[in-house]
Amino acid sequence: MKILLIEDSFLQGDWLCSELQRALDGEVMWIAVESEVASRLDEIESFAPDVALIDVMLRWADPRPDAPPTPPDWDLYTAGLRCRHYLASRRGTALAPVIFYTVLSEAEVRSKLPELPTGVRYLGKDSDVDPLVQLIREVTARQP
Repeated sequence: MKILLIEDSFLQGDWLCSELQRALDGEVMWIAVESEVASRLDEIESFAPDVALIDVMLRWADPRPDAPPTPPDWDLYTAGLRCRHYLASRRGTALAPVIFYTVLSEAEVRSKLPELPTGVRYLGKDSDVDPLVQLIREVTARQP
């Protein structure tokens, strides 16, 4: 199984990569910031993820001298929603199920995205990876 993980916390990302590889025998592509998702869409599409796990709150870029400038209307609380939109705009990733895996409550996510699009699910972050693994299995079992 191919898993796209969009997560800007090194601790969370590192832990999730190893847990998902172990539990699902998965190959994980981990991207940490929104600007990288936007600039690596061809690579992501070639990877052809079976599922995308997206944190909702993401940095635009890692702090470094050559970082891309932050767009003037950029918002931390909608970065993951835009990442889902980037994926939905590409033929090779448009149909991949998406799980918003975040510390934000479902009500907070729905305040920004009242209707979750088809193929998009919500799951609150937890120290127990089993509910996430179970949801990944559920959403990927429905794929053609």
